[in-house]
Amino acid sequence: MPSQKKMTSPSAAQKAAPVVAKKTAAKSAVNTKATANVKANVKVKPKAQATGGGIQLLQLTAKGQKSSDPSFKAYQPSPGGMGLSEILDALCMAQRDPALQKCTAWGLLTPDFTKRTGLSGKGLRTVIESNPGFDLYYASAHPELEAIYHNPWRSPQVTHPEFVALSRQFLKAAGLSDVPLDSIGHSSLFATGHLMVASPDFWAKYVGFVETIFSQAQKNLSQTDKDKLFKEPFAPGRMSHLALIVARLLSVFLMLKNSKFRAFKIPLPEQEKTMNTHLRFLRELKDLGLAQKSKWHLAAWVNYRGLYLAHVMGKAWIIQHIQNISPTDLHAAVPITEVQNPYNTPLAAVRT
Repeated sequence: MPSQKKMTSPSAAQKAAPVVAKKTAAKSAVNTKATANVKANVKVKPKAQATGGGIQLLQLTAKGQKSSDPSFKAYQPSPGGMGLSEILDALCMAQRDPALQKCTAWGLLTPDFTKRTGLSGKGLRTVIESNPGFDLYYASAHPELEAIYHNPWRSPQVTHPEFVALSRQFLKAAGLSDVPLDSIGHSSLFATGHLMVASPDFWAKYVGFVETIFSQAQKNLSQTDKDKLFKEPFAPGRMSHLALIVARLLSVFLMLKNSKFRAFKIPLPEQEKTMNTHLRFLRELKDLGLAQKSKWHLAAWVNYRGLYLAHVMGKAWIIQHIQNISPTDLHAAVPITEVQNPYNTPLAAVRT
């Protein structure tokens, strides 16, 4: 393990890694604003224009706007969603489109898809066609989070101090109180928002899952927590607590034992370039500990991460933003769904 003295001076990109949640909030605000315009302005019946078979890549757009990429088809949903979130409402509507049921796979991508992933629509299609046979293709636009944080639920704490507490209440109200918000999560559980393309069978199962847990949560949440989640005022440059929870529901679904799908995590070379050697080693060490069920490796990850963050961010930042953990608390959270991930240690040893 490299000592603090031997670590190279971090670049601007390296310093940004632990607080990338703040950047993702700013980037996602563009998407939030665009999708809010969709909800407010669009009154047309959704038409996917799918002709049957093949891969259909849709992009959420406002009325009268074209897709930003010729490989995407503009999608303009009708009003009247469930009030979950703008893009999630649109996704639930799209899943019921009979034309999309004829596709091999389809996805509804955000307006800023290429900016977030570094992939064009053509590039995305090439990845999917080069790796056939999976039920789900998904991505994480910020791989540095996989190296630094315990699990996907921890990174928003930097910009949203109430996030874990509110998430815990939401999941409990939805009947998912056993979701391990305090456990160390495998990198395959990290996913970014709605960077997903999947088969009609997957979408039917996933959308049904999402609608069920939202229905349960809205019934059982306290009025105070309902107001915080569903009536949070829009703030420019900042994702809402609800949008952050929605973005992490895929990680919950991947841990369900009744989710018998095969998933492929899409490699994002442009995003991987932001990873320095320490971040790559940290991600690999954490995944190795989970794959081998080794608390020794997980404890080594905790210590190595502490050295790295002390060097990059300082001890005061660690105390404020990073979950404290002892060797007796090294619990693992891994996907039950079979995931092929080009950047991690295989999970054959832990899959049940």
